[in-house]
Amino acid sequence: MKFTLIRHDRADIQAQFSFLRPAFNGVPAAKYEYQFCRDAVISKQASFYQLKGRGVAVRFVGLVTDSNDYLILALTGRGLKQAVPHIIRAVQSQGYSSLRYHTVRPGMTRMLRALGFQRIRQEQPETVMSLDLGVK
Repeated sequence: MKFTLIRHDRADIQAQFSFLRPAFNGVPAAKYEYQFCRDAVISKQASFYQLKGRGVAVRFVGLVTDSNDYLILALTGRGLKQAVPHIIRAVQSQGYSSLRYHTVRPGMTRMLRALGFQRIRQEQPETVMSLDLGVK
């Protein structure tokens, strides 16, 4: 698998952001959340990555919280089930204490639970999942 940083100043950054739109389908405040994600990348508060490999082509945006957690703001593409373990290892190798993800999709909640994530909050329709990475 190959991680590629999608820099905020790329000439095609708007096209890159368009690939993220499906990540916000079903989110109650989708327009606001999408804009927050874009603004976070442009202001360098969050990082935008592409992960590619055999059967995998995903894009995601993540940021580091004040409590040293890595929060994924958006994740979309094909091969998510194969991609998430690579993302977990990459985040863990950077020394973050946990990996967090908010989702409105029951299938994503099931997939993350199978990978060791725990539900830490449920506010319909959103579920907040977290994986303790054992780093203090």
